[in-house]
This record gives sequence, structure tokens and C-alpha cells, in this order.
Amino acid sequence: MKSSYGKEAVIVVVCVLVCLNSYRCGAAVPDCDVANKTGLPSDVCTFDLKMKGAWPHKADEYFCAGYEVENEIFGGSDQDADGYIVRYEALADASTAHHILVFGCRSLRRDTSKVWHCGQVCDGEDQIIFAWAKNAPPLSLPKGVGQHIGKTTDIKYIVIQIHYAQPLKGKDSSGIRLYTTRQRQPYISGIYLLLAYDVTIPRNTPKFHVDSSCRFNWDDSIVPFGYRTHAHSLCRVISGYKVKDREYEMIGKGNPQWPQAFYPVKNHVVINPGDILAARCTYNSTGRYRATEIGSTANDEMCNFYIMYYMNSSMENKRGQDTCYQNKQQQVFRNIPAGSDVPLPPNPALEGEAMSHHHHHGMGGSNDEDLDHGKIDEPQVDNERPQVDFHGNVPDTENPEVKLNKDLELEFVSEVGNLEIGQVGGLAVNRAGDLYIFHRGSVIWNQLSFTPLNVYTQQNLPVEVDPVIVLDKDGTLKKHFGKNRFYLPHGLSLDSEENIWLTDVALHQVFRIPRGEETPDMTLGIQFEPGTDTEHFCKPSDVAVLSTGEFFVSDGYCNSRIMKFDKNGYFLKQWGSESAHYGSDSFPAPGTFNLPHGVALAEEKGLLCVADRENGRIQCFDLEGNFVRQMHPKTFGQSLYSLEYCPNHGGVLFAVNGPLFGSHSEKTQGFTLDINTGTLVSLWNIPGEGLTHPHDVTVDSTNHVVYVGELNPRKVWKFQMSKKMYLDSTDSTKLAGKQPAVVTGTSKQVSKETSTISVVMATSAASYSTSVVKSGFDSVVNSDTGLAKTVSSTPLYSTEVASSENHAVSTQSNEHRVNVDVFNIEVRPPALNIKKEESDGFGPSVIIGTLLVVPVLLLVIITVIYRLYHTGRFKNCRRRSGKKSVFSLGNFLHSHKGFDRLSTEDDDHDYDNVLDDDSDNEEFNIVRKA
Repeated sequence: MKSSYGKEAVIVVVCVLVCLNSYRCGAAVPDCDVANKTGLPSDVCTFDLKMKGAWPHKADEYFCAGYEVENEIFGGSDQDADGYIVRYEALADASTAHHILVFGCRSLRRDTSKVWHCGQVCDGEDQIIFAWAKNAPPLSLPKGVGQHIGKTTDIKYIVIQIHYAQPLKGKDSSGIRLYTTRQRQPYISGIYLLLAYDVTIPRNTPKFHVDSSCRFNWDDSIVPFGYRTHAHSLCRVISGYKVKDREYEMIGKGNPQWPQAFYPVKNHVVINPGDILAARCTYNSTGRYRATEIGSTANDEMCNFYIMYYMNSSMENKRGQDTCYQNKQQQVFRNIPAGSDVPLPPNPALEGEAMSHHHHHGMGGSNDEDLDHGKIDEPQVDNERPQVDFHGNVPDTENPEVKLNKDLELEFVSEVGNLEIGQVGGLAVNRAGDLYIFHRGSVIWNQLSFTPLNVYTQQNLPVEVDPVIVLDKDGTLKKHFGKNRFYLPHGLSLDSEENIWLTDVALHQVFRIPRGEETPDMTLGIQFEPGTDTEHFCKPSDVAVLSTGEFFVSDGYCNSRIMKFDKNGYFLKQWGSESAHYGSDSFPAPGTFNLPHGVALAEEKGLLCVADRENGRIQCFDLEGNFVRQMHPKTFGQSLYSLEYCPNHGGVLFAVNGPLFGSHSEKTQGFTLDINTGTLVSLWNIPGEGLTHPHDVTVDSTNHVVYVGELNPRKVWKFQMSKKMYLDSTDSTKLAGKQPAVVTGTSKQVSKETSTISVVMATSAASYSTSVVKSGFDSVVNSDTGLAKTVSSTPLYSTEVASSENHAVSTQSNEHRVNVDVFNIEVRPPALNIKKEESDGFGPSVIIGTLLVVPVLLLVIITVIYRLYHTGRFKNCRRRSGKKSVFSLGNFLHSHKGFDRLSTEDDDHDYDNVLDDDSDNEEFNIVRKA
């Protein structure tokens, strides 16, 4: 007994001495009771990381508060202000804080006496050291393990970040209590995070997978001892694995609707260099009739799997990348264990704990009765929504099997240039066939890149390599520039003068760089400042430029609008709004967007087409923003990333859809569509595994090449147009089968059974083509001018001749009066598959053409003779000496200036000429875009 009492007395005396020696804790508080009861080190101290009076006034605000480790947590009491965190305890409640992250920072240029809106946490790199949500209990690290912080480490500051899902009625001081020790720990802890971003969860889908995976390439092994899952209301289960030699070892499996604590790893798992780490998140969006992004707000989703590990303290400074972005080892999910997506059995105790309210001292905020924070945001069923299949399209009962012409697919050539580049933002090609690439270097766009208010968080980290690269058509490097100037490159376009147009979503700006230069001569938008007015952009995605210099910007990620500017950058107009209601075709109303991601101009057709990314469709408008048609074949799937127009073959669109996520997603691939009819012409892809995450597509219409740039892998691929694409190209049904892909405008329809004579009409804003067309083609009345304006449904080529009766056409206002210039006649070569017996005869079009041309020629001849006679040239022509002057009808009659002569020889229809001649590229003044 004496011995036992003596032992306890020694412990008490030691503990009292340590607690009295408070300088060892600095600003922290000694806690002998915890040390005695929990088995923590005897010198344990506590320090409360509090929010210092943050007051969120609106939903989804993020606040940060910072603390200096040496002077605030440890009090600057000695030269080696180092220590270890051995326990975390939340001073928070799920009714106030949606979730809390604790970061370690090397540098922090902030006033730590105040809170701030914190998209950006640290100055430079940060590391997550703890995470909490849904009333998770305290976490004590294993004996001998601690999170090393202080003067000699990379963690000299600690920042607490709280996401407030709802506004509060007062200031908040929620936080995390740290338990620290100065005793050296043989093992150090850390967090390895697997996360997914840039993913869209489709609407009304009972099971959808989002995966992330990376190879572990550190210099030493780590041992997981805890795991945590984090997602929002749609996620049902998250599973994490270590994979080696096709063997799967589970690290953990969690329900993110339960308290989001770090749960213990049941098996002894050792992660060695070369192993693969993989996580799968499984969602159920049944009843939610909108797509859901992976993002930072409570209305978005997340897919995070945290691994808390320990390793030998001697390897502390040799740790590698501690965050795995996206799915880099996709092959491991082919054989993932069958139960990975099966939810865990119900646990009423944990579910109740996650939704209950806890109160801690020092907490402020809203009254629990005012906000229903505890209720899980279950998707609401919309009874008015039409029945859809899991692809989000109306079931195709009329044409269940679509048969495309495989002879018309693009032929894969190779990777371009074997380049060391970052994620590809944009691509464009000039007239010489040079390929322009706009890439992101080492910068990666993830869920922490922007605040909820769309402010970029890494404003001190520009792209440190040249993000603009120019290659010749053979892939040889010609030029590169732009380092330390851009932050998150996105869109790239070239105009008809080969000026470069760029968009940067971090800067929220649009740039024009003159041909041959490296610095912009025009910048639109305010640096790092998102906005919704006409002076601001919010993550602009792409640019398309008319030959007049006017240009369009897809202000895509936040504002869901298309903006039009004059050649000097002055705002003209805008259209578009966020998609909300769905029509009978299971798509939102025309003219609404869910991320307008790319734009393509078909200027000679008077069309601007938009890749409406998260609605999985293409929308085409006239150049004043009036809706003309939309295209959404089922094979697009849930997302359509980019598109490009090619004037050859009568006008086609090349497009790429989004990445393959989940068992109900369509295949990631490329598409060719007839712009005149919306018909899907062909599908094309990389042999084998195919495209992974394409981001942009561009076309070299001179050399008949298509390029695709990807985010992951970070590569550019080259495809060659098949020679078959130039044959039988006027027969759209022969080209593409009968896949229903196009919906036209719902304004007044015009159709007359008459000849296909089209009139080119010049308005104050742009040139439109209006046609009187055969029944069944699509005509839309321009709501601004009142004119019937037809986007010709002729699949490839048509001939347009001006008629004098159109001089009388007028509108309600002088501003939009149409003046037809008889010399502005656009004539396109006839279709390639005209039968010879038909071309030999005199059809109605030949007779009409002759009747129109003969009077004009007679008038020209009479005028020439009359002018020559009055100038006395008949009298002097025989006496003239010296060099003879050359008479030029083009100089005499000025109306045709700038137009090439039309060849009417038989070889215009020759296949070889079409393939080799560059005139198709010269004929139309088309902008090449990213």
C-alpha cells in the first residue's frame, strides 16, 4: 500500500510542478487533469483556436483566424519554441459550423488579431492538419505520435477555417482546442488527402461514382491510423484503398452523413513507395432535377477521403505531395471490390449525433430555433418534371439504335510534340497551320482555388513557365512566352488578323495580344475582381471574334451569359441566364446556360454556337443573340466541353464531351455535326482507352486536321480528317443516319415550296443569310428586325443570289433598315455529289441565273463603250506609242473590290481539288478559337 501511495504521490507532485511551470505552456493553459485521465504526456497544455468574433451575414461564407505558434501558442518562452499537438477537440456545433479545417502555414502575412474571408489561407503552400464536421468527437493521437509545430518546422502559423452554411445572428467564437506537449515524439503525424474536383453529378441518378487515385511516391512509408470522409447530402458512402499488385487493402469505409470524425483504421496497413491510393465516392441524386457540381458551397458536393498517418520523425522534411487531385490511376477501379459502393448499415445513434445540437462554452451564433441546421438536405421530388432516363434525356423510343457512318470518323494520328505542359486550357490554329496552346504549367484548379465569392486564393502564385506555346504544323516548337503573367489560363482564340485572345479565370480578365507581340494591347475586366456588371467578368471561358472586330465573350462559370463588344472593347449587349426550369425534352429553356464553356463562330451563316457545358448541349444563336437551334444527341451525355466550327464540307461542328464518371455516363469522345441540320455525322476517339478529360478542340481547315487538348493527361492529340468526309457530303441522311439531335427556335416559322434561292442581306450589326426554302427546313423570324431569317438546312453547299425585289424590304425603324448591295453576292460552289446527267441539263436555276446575268453583262458592255467613246480612246488608240495601259474591269467598277473571282470550270467539282486547294480556307473570314 505504501508503495502504491508513494507512486501516486510522485505522479501528482510531477504534474503539479509541470502545471505550476506555466511558462512551458506560454499562452496555452496547463491541463493536468486531462494528462492524468487520458494518458497524454504529463506536460500537456491546451490552447483554443477561436474564430475571434466572425459574423457571417449570408450563406456559405468562409472565415479564417490565424495564430503564430512561437509567440501566441507557445508564448515565445524559449529559443526552441517547438512542440507537438497530441489531441484535438471541437468547440463547435454542427448547427453553427458546417465544417472546420485546421491548416499549418510556413508564412502568413495577415493581421492575426482579426478574422478574414479566407479563400486564401496561407502565403504559399498550406497543409491540412485536422478536419471536423457533423459533431465529431475529440481525437487523441496514438501514444508516441504528434503533429510537430513550431520554429524549426514548416508550421510556424496555424489557421482555423470555418465554413458557415447559414448566416448567424451574432458573432461567433467557435473553434478547436489543441492539446500540446513539448516532449519529443518519436513519430510525427500528418494528413494525406484524396479529393475529386471538376466533376458534375448528373440529375436523377440512383448510383453515380466519383473516383480519385494517385501513386504514392514518397521516400519512406507511412502508417494510416485514422480516416475521415467528407461530402454533402447526396453522398451515401466513401471507400478508400491501398492497391498493390492488383490486391486491394481497405483503409476505411465511411458514411459522410454520420459525424465526420477520424475513425480508426481497423487493419494494420502500411503504405509503401510505389503503392496506389484510391478512393471512391458513391452518390444518389434521385429526385434532384439539376446537375450538382463538386464545389465549395452547401448546394454543391464534395468527395474527400482523409488519411491520418504517422511516420518516422527523421523523415519529416522528406515528405512528398500530400494531396491527390483527381483520378490519375483509373485502371485500379476496373477491379475494385464489389462492396465499395454499398452503403453501411443504418446506425441511428451516429445519425442522431450528426444532426443533434451541442453547445460549448464561448460559442456564439444563431438561435437553434431560428435555423433548421440539423436537417439533411434530401433532394425534393419535382412532380412536374418529365420522366427521364439516367442519362437525363427523353428515352429515344423512335430510334433506339443509331447507326453512324464509320467511314466519316476522324483518324487518330498521334500526340503533338511530346510536350512537357500543364493542363491544357485552350487551343487555336492560324492560317499557316501553326498550333497555339494555352496551358497552366504546375497550377491545378481544385476546390480550394476560389472562395465562395469566386475570388482566387493563390494570387501570389502565377504560372511560372511560359503558358503560351506555338508549334508549327509538324509539331516543332516555334515560340513560347507569358510566364509570371497568368494565373489560371483558360480560353485561347485567334481572330482573322491572327491577334491572340486569351481568358484567365483567376484574373477574371480577357486579353488581346497583337500578332507577333507578347504583351496585350487590350485588357478587359478587373484583375482578381469578379463581378456581374458590364465592366467585370466572373471566370470568363472563351472568346470569338468577327471579321469586323466585334467579339463575343462567354462569361461562363458564374454569370451564365454571352457578352458582345465592339472592336474597341466597348460593351454592346449581353444575353443568357442561369438554367432553371426544364422543358418536355428534359433540357432547360433555350437561351439559358449551365456554364457556357466555349463559343464558335460560323460568320458566313450568321451563327454563334455555344457549348452549354453542364446542360450537355450546343445552342446556336444569330449574331444579335436570338436563339436559332440547339443540338443534344444522347451521346453527348451530361456535359459538352468544347466545340469548333469548320467552314469546309458546307459547315460542320467538331465537339468533345466531358470525362467519363460513373456507370451511367456516356463515353468521352469527339463528335462531328452538320451545323445546318444539327445532324450527328460521326464519332471519333483515341484507339484503346480513348480520351480521358478533353477540355478544348480546334480545327486546321487548311490541312484538314483536328486537335484536342486535355486536362488529364496533360496532352494535345492530333486527328486527321478522313478522305471519306469529302465524298457524298450533301446527303445528310447518308452521312449520319437519323439520330434526332436538333431542336429549332419556337418563333414564327416560315416555309414555302419554292426554289432554294437565298439572299444575302446586310444589317447594321452583321450580315445574315435569309432564304426562301423548301418545306421542312427551319426559318426563324428575327425578333429585332421582323425579318424572316433562315439558317439554311442545306447540309453542305448552296448558291445565294441577290434579287432586286429585296431592295424594298424595310423594318419598323431606320436603325434596322436592310439595304441590299447587288454586288455583295456570296456564291458557294455546288455540292460535290451532283449527278453528271443533272449538271448537263438546263435546270430552272441555270435559266434564272442566265436571265439575271445577261442584262448585267449588256449594261457593263454598253457602259464601257460609252466611257471609251467620250474619253476619245477610239480616236487615239492607233496613234498611241510607248507602254500600253492595261484596262482593268475591276478598277473600272469598284463594287467587286476584295472578292476573288469565281471559277466555274468543271474541276470545281473535282475531288482532288477540294482536298488539296487552300481556297476553302481563304473563302470565309472565320475566326479560329480555342
